Amino acid sequence: MASDNTMAQRVRVFNVPLGNDLCDVTAQWILQTSGQDPLTVSSTILLLPNNRAIKAMTEAFVRQAAPGLLLPRMVAVGDMQLDEALGPLLDPIASEDVIWPVIGSFDRLMLLARLAQEHRPQGTFLSSAEALRLARKLAELIDELEVDLVDFDALSDIAIEADLAGHWQRAYGQLLTILPAYRAELAARELMGPAERRNKLLAGLERRLAESGLDMPIIAVGITTSAKAVAKLLRRVALIPNGQVILPGVDLELAKDRWDSLSAAAEPDNVPTRRRNFEVHPQFHLKHLLDLMGIDRSEIDTLPTARVERVADTISEIFCLPEHSVGWQELAPARKALSHTQWFEADDSALEAKAIAVRIRGELEQAEKRIALITPDRELAVRVAAQLRRWDIYVDDSAGIPLLQTANGSLALALVDAISGRFSGTSALAIAKHPLVFAGPDRLDWLDKVRLLDLELRGTANGVGLGAITRRLENARKVKPELVEWWQGFVQILAPLENVDGQPFSFIIDALRDVATNLTDGAVWRGASGRELGRMWEEVSGGDLSTLGRIDATGLAATFDEIFSSAVVRPPYGGHPRVAIYGLLEARLQQADLIICSGLNEGTWPQIAQPDPWLAPAIRRHLKLPTLDRNIGLSAHDLATALGGREVLLTRARRDRGGPTVASRFLLRIKALTADVLQQDQQSLALAAQLDEPADKVPFESRPLPRPSAPQRLVSLSVTDFDQLKSDPYSFYAKRILGLRVLEKVDAEPSFAWRGSLVHDLLEQWFKQDNCAVDKLVQRVDDLLAQEATDPLLRALWQPRIAAGLRWVAEETKKQMHDHGRVVAVAEQPGKVDIMGITVNGRVDRIDRLADGSLVIVDYKTGMPPSTKQVNAGFALQLGLIGYMAEQMAIKGVAGHATKFEYWSLAKRSKDKGFGYVTVPTSTRPSDKKPASTDFVAFAVAQAEEAIAQWILGDAPFTAKLHPEFAHYGDYDQLMRLQEWNGRQSISEEQP
Repeated sequence: MASDNTMAQRVRVFNVPLGNDLCDVTAQWILQTSGQDPLTVSSTILLLPNNRAIKAMTEAFVRQAAPGLLLPRMVAVGDMQLDEALGPLLDPIASEDVIWPVIGSFDRLMLLARLAQEHRPQGTFLSSAEALRLARKLAELIDELEVDLVDFDALSDIAIEADLAGHWQRAYGQLLTILPAYRAELAARELMGPAERRNKLLAGLERRLAESGLDMPIIAVGITTSAKAVAKLLRRVALIPNGQVILPGVDLELAKDRWDSLSAAAEPDNVPTRRRNFEVHPQFHLKHLLDLMGIDRSEIDTLPTARVERVADTISEIFCLPEHSVGWQELAPARKALSHTQWFEADDSALEAKAIAVRIRGELEQAEKRIALITPDRELAVRVAAQLRRWDIYVDDSAGIPLLQTANGSLALALVDAISGRFSGTSALAIAKHPLVFAGPDRLDWLDKVRLLDLELRGTANGVGLGAITRRLENARKVKPELVEWWQGFVQILAPLENVDGQPFSFIIDALRDVATNLTDGAVWRGASGRELGRMWEEVSGGDLSTLGRIDATGLAATFDEIFSSAVVRPPYGGHPRVAIYGLLEARLQQADLIICSGLNEGTWPQIAQPDPWLAPAIRRHLKLPTLDRNIGLSAHDLATALGGREVLLTRARRDRGGPTVASRFLLRIKALTADVLQQDQQSLALAAQLDEPADKVPFESRPLPRPSAPQRLVSLSVTDFDQLKSDPYSFYAKRILGLRVLEKVDAEPSFAWRGSLVHDLLEQWFKQDNCAVDKLVQRVDDLLAQEATDPLLRALWQPRIAAGLRWVAEETKKQMHDHGRVVAVAEQPGKVDIMGITVNGRVDRIDRLADGSLVIVDYKTGMPPSTKQVNAGFALQLGLIGYMAEQMAIKGVAGHATKFEYWSLAKRSKDKGFGYVTVPTSTRPSDKKPASTDFVAFAVAQAEEAIAQWILGDAPFTAKLHPEFAHYGDYDQLMRLQEWNGRQSISEEQP
């Protein structure tokens, strides 16, 4: 401290060591120094970092004071989000400069987006979404420059290095033209940027304190920002007689050489050359603030109401600079122990969340114990809160939930996605199923119709748009008039959004508002998230949207996300009184009896700041702006503050939904220093693993071997069923005996079956209507895929392949007619035959008649034909059985002896050859080991009889995956619980 004879300049700066709740000890200090007069407390002014700190300080006074106490006046002035409203203390301050109102955050974003568009490099295109992203980053940069009081004119005096990358030079040139235009635009509107206005207000307050002081106590608490205007104000508060500054977690015991090493060195040309690791130290930003305030660390006292924990020495060692960690070996064992800290490492983030919830639930058994979960991973926070609800413990995440992740925001996003996706079936269902849509008394009836719609939209879509869905419902095999009528009413509500492509964004935003209101009867604007959505919508609607111009539908989702992604819904009061979930910012001023620090993975804690797209790192260093390492240092200080708690649990997961994770550098340092001393919380993991396990151990399911009764087995067969019956009898059982139909995905990608059906339909029309003319078949393909309603992806990917394959079919057909006298006898003709008393149905792709009257059985394939191994094993019986039907005159319009069997594949045989080739499943030479063509029908019938005798007329079990090498489809794998028994079955089960 300064000596008493310089009392006029004596600073009053206090430190709250690690392990103390800053708000609690500050409230205790104020109540203690205020004496018995409650008016003294109410006349005290507290300068706090942000509005969240005001909430935390209010709660601390409620805990510490008797009922009826008047609270101090609290003002947010420090390291705040710059778009938050300034406190009432600052607005009336008289200033020598004109202080205009602050520009609205959205208006500022639009202004900067317009300037980014106008000053983009010549010949480049900038989408609306990209312009908004660059504008947001530009706003952050402007705030940084104004916070550090960097003169914008100084930017033009920087000598650009010749070896600076071209994109950095272009970005720097843009910035030099955008900044003057931005300042001129603000001046013309008589508005100010938020950081500039705050600087002037704080400067005015500092002058007032210097000239006349205040008659009431003024205390700055927890402000650690390095903003120069704030630092100057804090120094003035520390100097006035009734002012105090309370800082969190200054390491007063850190060795002087280590403390001094946190300062930036300067070369003779006065260019700062901070070593790269300076800013990662948790004390760097505090040292920097004290330097800006002109206060030495020796002038700081510990707040009398705070306690000093010796564990701070160990925490200091954990976060020391790398060059100082060489001294760890000489440390006493007590300096390398965190006896109050435990940790665990879960296999995945789901188990991590469950284990945390189990630990919290157990700790609540202790009366009055407070637990705080601190994590920058919002997804993990949501998971923990969900797990706690199983015990009716409701916890609010004070960091808030992104607006677009709430039910209200997700509905708006679903409508936007529907526009971008041209109202695909998936997007229409996403809207119809949304919990806010028609959530009134008729909700169950509504969902019944939605389920019917879901079933009708399964499979590959035939066109896009609401009209395509309408046609699909009207042309369904079993038309449901009530579903069509319901859908048409739904379409009337959605119709204003269908043709907005190319419309101004203002028009789209109004249409979205009206549709969302009609779908929910106004419920989308209710509740905390609804009010925040309404606030943002009103702000956007009232802004100048001309910058965005006319929006292309495909880019609408990205533009909408850029505008609304920054909005956060903060929970109201009403959560559990002894459990809290904090983000890093919320946790800086608060403590608890148990602190759980979770998500300790690289990229999460610490979060790596995204590079500035406007200023190269070298230019930022020249301007003395914070580097990306500053964020790491702040994260380190947050963890160091948490480690000072009475009881601490550290957690991480080896995997999250993105894949394997890497442990946080902070956790690795803690484990390196504490070695094997750090305790593991294995109990929470073990209990979490058992939480959802049944009381009795459930054994793995054995290989399914269903044996239906004889009457149940008597089903008709298709010629294509035999492959499934012989290779995977269980799948045949599920499909034909149980009647379980496979549901395709909604808007499924074109499958081989779908492409096969498309090809067969075209070939049937070509045969029946075009008399097999070559040019007619190709024209049919072009006409089909060129329709406006056809999916563009389908046109782009499959039109060339299908057209090339079908052109080959037409040319090969013409060649066979000319060279061998073959004629197409029938195509796409059904037939059926009796085998052992069982009806076998089939549909022939094509049968040609040779000049001698014999028949050629042809099967079209859009993919690869069956292999020789598959045919020899008694599979791929379709061609042989169709030949048997023809010989039995079971196919209308054709009779004769089948002598040839061919697969016509429309695919490529190899990269060097074009589309289309013919293969035969019968023997062409003695060495190929295939059945002879003269025996092929008999071979197929014998194989079919054997299968019928075994499974249809016999009592053989329908074994799952009997021949997995030939079971190519997995539609029923989940039903047969394949993952449970596969590889565990006994050898005796291999054959029935």
